[in-house]
Parts: sequence; structure tokens; C-alpha cells
Amino acid sequence: MHRQNDHHHWIATNESGAQLHLDGSPAIGGQNKGFRPMESLVASLGGCSAIDVVTILKKQRQVIDDFEIELTAERTSIEEHTEFESIAVKIILTGNLDEKKVQKAIQLTKEKYCSVYFILSASTSITYQYEIRPSSVETIKQETTTPKFETLAVRTQTPRSQNREHSNPIYLTSSFMYNNAEQARAMFAGEEKGFIYSRFSNPNASEFVQKMCLLEGTEDGFATASGMSAVFASMAALLKKGDHIVSCRSVFGNTHRILAEILPEWGIDYTYVDIKHPELWEAAIQPNTKMIFAETPSNPALDFIDLEWLGKLANKHELILNIDNCFATPYLQQPAAYGAHLVTHSATKWIDGQGRVLGGLVLGESKLIEKVYAFCRRTGPAISPFNAWVLSKSLETLAVRMDRHCANAYAIASFLEHHPEINHVKYPHLPSYPQYDLAKSQMKQGGGLFICEIKGGLERGKRFLDELKMLSLTANLGDSRTIATHPASTTHSKLSREEREAVGITDGLLRFSVGLEHVDDIIADITQALQKSK
Repeated sequence: MHRQNDHHHWIATNESGAQLHLDGSPAIGGQNKGFRPMESLVASLGGCSAIDVVTILKKQRQVIDDFEIELTAERTSIEEHTEFESIAVKIILTGNLDEKKVQKAIQLTKEKYCSVYFILSASTSITYQYEIRPSSVETIKQETTTPKFETLAVRTQTPRSQNREHSNPIYLTSSFMYNNAEQARAMFAGEEKGFIYSRFSNPNASEFVQKMCLLEGTEDGFATASGMSAVFASMAALLKKGDHIVSCRSVFGNTHRILAEILPEWGIDYTYVDIKHPELWEAAIQPNTKMIFAETPSNPALDFIDLEWLGKLANKHELILNIDNCFATPYLQQPAAYGAHLVTHSATKWIDGQGRVLGGLVLGESKLIEKVYAFCRRTGPAISPFNAWVLSKSLETLAVRMDRHCANAYAIASFLEHHPEINHVKYPHLPSYPQYDLAKSQMKQGGGLFICEIKGGLERGKRFLDELKMLSLTANLGDSRTIATHPASTTHSKLSREEREAVGITDGLLRFSVGLEHVDDIIADITQALQKSK
């Protein structure tokens, strides 16, 4: 906040450059070239409220051309100038706005963000009003719709520094400076926003999270060091001893270990249900159930569950719906639009897209992310600034890459569907896929993964991998290079044969993460390996 030349007028500016003009002149009760303490608090209430509401709405892709704040305060004693009997805050927003989202933003500002509201509301009645003014005709012509996915992924970034950089720099620092002791106190108290320590707040991590929230359509998020730390944090931060989780049976191997080994030691129980049989889900819900967890598509069987139906089930029983969206990415599917309260990601996969760095995300409702943030702040699964920078840049090409991944995967799956050495192929957008109609309605393309069963079982699967010349053998997926995996002997080898078969992993199952190479070259390598592995 900066004092102007006449000493009575101030301008408050946030990181985005939005300005709020404040008047502390003697005509309205100012003294000593500034505000009395109570006037200062009231002015801060207006500034805090306006900037918080605008920030929340922008995260929700609302178009705001301008905003104003009007404050009306009535004193209990004119002579003492110590307290206000009531304060009315009116926020005037100009733009193309959803009224329900404005109401929710004001509610979040009061409940969570505006520390001045908490101070004043202890002794004063505070009411909020709002007015939405339509954009001018010229603005409407320029911004008839919200920016598309690709534009948000490319153009969302933190404010430029004084160096005017075009691309956001890497903030390789463990901590951040304060202008004075009061600012340090206010930041640690949560009264002033800003970066403190890179274990829980860093500009690169913030930009990455902000982009992903926009792309997934969620309120808030937190970036972690890996996908598994994100999955663990999404559960450990919100569950306690005596709680229960209902989960689809077909989950990634380490997610299974968390559910079946780690959480039970903390007194948190679980029940597995078949993802393909929704009629079993409601029966598995117990009085102490707190969360529903699902991967869709699942790993590695590529099974689906109807997210809209599952969202309604979770809301009916007041449960947290936690969806692992790693395989689909927000470009193909947005679980929050169907009612998911949390969305988790291994950003190591398609988000990065080139096998370079690790990263994870927990995205969702602000009230839940607040607990995830507190858990991660204390336990430390922080994403590095460098990794966050890489992943934020990777999002700029996510749509382009996924289009190619999907096109290649569809072509190869279609080819292998009729190959004499393959028993069957599963790819979500093939007409032969068992849940074809659901997959088409829920994901706009079929994704970059497909699975097939090679004739000859476990040993033939191993021989096939050994005969590949170009395709990579590695414990990853979502790379620019095509990867072949034999789950029974690698990623899911620690499960018993019965456990593997229960989630659709047969001895001859092969999983392909299709890359960006020319499709003819990928098919040629697979064909020769099938021939030589007979």
C-alpha cells in the first residue's frame, strides 16, 4: 500500500496489478497524515474483501473487467472513535459473471481468507452485498467466451518481475525475505499473503497449481514431490483412526499398499469393490465411511466407472469423492465437473510428457485443500521449484501432445485387434471396448494407453519385451517415447496371481504407453517382436 503526495490518499495494489484507492483525509476522520486504527481496519476490510473475491473468481475463470468497493460504517460513539456498531461492505463487479460463483466467493472470503473480517466481526456486525454490472458492448465483443483449454495452459503465469521476462523464471530459493518485522509477523499469522518457505510456498509451485486448477475446474490445489505423495496426502490429511474408505479394486500397486498396509496400521479400514459393477458400491458404504476413491480409467486394466453416478452417490452419503485422473489428464476428462471433491495426479506421467521430472497434485474444494496444505506443510512432501517450473511449461503443450498420443494409440490398438498373436485388445474408444458408450461420453478421446493379451502367457510376455528394438522398457508411462510394460512380471509382480486376475491382469497382459513417434515405426517394432517371440 503506497501513500500518495497529499499524504491522505493511499493506493493498495495486489500481485496482479489490481488497485484499490483509499481515502484517509481529515474530512472523513483521518488524522496524523493517515488513518486512525479503526478507520485503517475498516479500509483494510474493504481492500482484503475485494481482492480476495476477485482472486477466487478469476481462479474460476470468471471474466472481470473492473471492480469497486463501497464501505458504510456506523459508530457506537462519535466522540470516542473506538468502535463501529455496524459495517456494510458492497462489492461492485463489472464483467461476465456467474452469480452463484460470486456468492460462493464472498462466503469463502468471510469463512477462510479475510483475516480483517475475523478481527472486526468479533465486536461488529458486518454485512456483505454485491452488484454485478454487465460488460460494455466493446468488452463483450472481445471476450464473448472464457479462454479455451489450450489458451489457459499457455497464457496462465505469475506476474512478471521488474525484469519483464516473457517466460516465468525459476525461483531456486529455500526462503523469502520480509520488508520488516511486522510483515513477517503478518505473513506467519496468515494476515498477509506471500511466499515464506519453499517447503510449502514458492512462485513456481503456485503457477503450476493455478494452471491445473483452471484446467481441472477446481477451487484450489497443492503440488507435491510425486504422484504417490499426492495420493497419500489426499487420504492421510482427511482421514483419522476409525474411518473407512471405499475404493475400486483396480488401483496402482503402491496405492494398493497404502490402502491395504499403511492406513490399516493407523486404524483406517478399506473395502474394495469392482469398478465395473456400480451396484456393489453403495452396499460397501459403512457408517464410518468418509471417502470414495477411484481411478478411471483404472491402472492397468483401463476400466471405467460412471463419474456422474459416482458423484451423486458420494453427495447422497456426504462422502469425499477422490478421483485419480492421471491416465486421462484434464484435457480429456474433468472429474470435478461430475461431482468429484478431490482430483489427484501423478504429474510425472502425461503432464510432464517427456520422462524428465517427478511431481504430484491434489486439487479440489478449498475447504479440503486447506487440510491437505496443512498436512503437507508439516510433513514436507514438497515439489521442487525446478520440477514445478518444468511441469508448468509442459502444460503449454499438453493438448497438442495428447492429440497425437490418442491418435497413435487408436491406430495401433486397431491394428493389433486383428493380429493372430493377440487374444484381445482394450482401448476405450474402440467399438469393441466393453464400456465403449461410457468411455465416449466421459472422455473426449481414448487416451494414450491401451492393453492387450499376448498368446503364450507369462513367458511369452517376457520374450516379447526382450525382442523389442525401439520401444522403451521402463517403469513409467506418459512419455514422448512409446513404452511397453508386462505388469505381471514388473509393476504388479508383488500381487498374488489371484489378486492380479481380480483386477484383470492376466499373465500375458501387455500395457503400451503410446508415444509421439511415427505410428508406422511403432507398429513395425511391435510386429517384429511378436514374430520373434513365438
